[in-house]
Amino acid sequence: MIVSMTGFASRIFTHGEETYKMELKSLNHRFLDLKVRIPRDLAPFETPVKAALEAGIKRGSIDLWIERQSGTKGDGRSDAGFRVDEERARSAHASLESLRVRLGLQEPVTLRDVISFPEVVIRAGAEERDSAQLAALESRLLAELGQLIRDLTDMRKSEGGRLQEALLAIVAGFRESHGKFLMLRDEIRNRARDKVKKRIEQCFEAYPTSDERLRALMETRIAQEISAALDRLDVEEELTRFKGHIDAIETLLKNGGAVGKKLDFLFQELNREINTLGNKSQDLGVSGEVIELKTRIEQMREQSLNLE
Repeated sequence: MIVSMTGFASRIFTHGEETYKMELKSLNHRFLDLKVRIPRDLAPFETPVKAALEAGIKRGSIDLWIERQSGTKGDGRSDAGFRVDEERARSAHASLESLRVRLGLQEPVTLRDVISFPEVVIRAGAEERDSAQLAALESRLLAELGQLIRDLTDMRKSEGGRLQEALLAIVAGFRESHGKFLMLRDEIRNRARDKVKKRIEQCFEAYPTSDERLRALMETRIAQEISAALDRLDVEEELTRFKGHIDAIETLLKNGGAVGKKLDFLFQELNREINTLGNKSQDLGVSGEVIELKTRIEQMREQSLNLE
């Protein structure tokens, strides 16, 4: 199955007296780019959290938010669960007051200024967990994260399925265009042959001769000119490679997996063959079809940027 790089998932879980909310968002990116935002006291878990994300997601810009929400007491009332380090608060106030005097500022030091200092207001219990409690919280956190990753993957797969159907529909249109090119190829060759012959016949009419050797020489020259013109218009190799790229794109889309980068390369090659077809053919019908194909390729390329 093809997986999109766009998705979102969230979970809320309770561990002990604490409730946590987790949100995981994914956007397209050339590689795997992880951004993890977690409470300060959960910083020791950042490495295993990133390892879990790397194991479950192969490509994309990934944002993970984990925030602690208010706990609840046994009677259901909200428990903020914070404590103030008064000694640190007094030290912060003294430092701010000293700075205010040195700078000659009139505004008084406020409570908001004091509590903005790190570790003045601390969540009660967060720094008091023993190793067993930390291990239990880490285990629960990683288990919930695993389910969160699966939820995100399900959404990414669903979006990928829709993109897969849309891209395969465009590929079917490419096959129709290939068939048109095959028919136009013979028409263009015939028109080119007739055009060269007409020009040389006009030359014969302008310079009539009864010399058989000269006439034979001119007929040889006619054959050479026709052959050179047809060589310049020969698009057999381009049409073969065009079909080969279409087959490769369709196979990738049907087989699924991480196809985004491979598709981007094939789109570049397909675009190159189409440009050559247009330049060689020098036909209005082919030019119109080339413009339409280039538009479809650009549509596919933009959509494929969202594929893992």
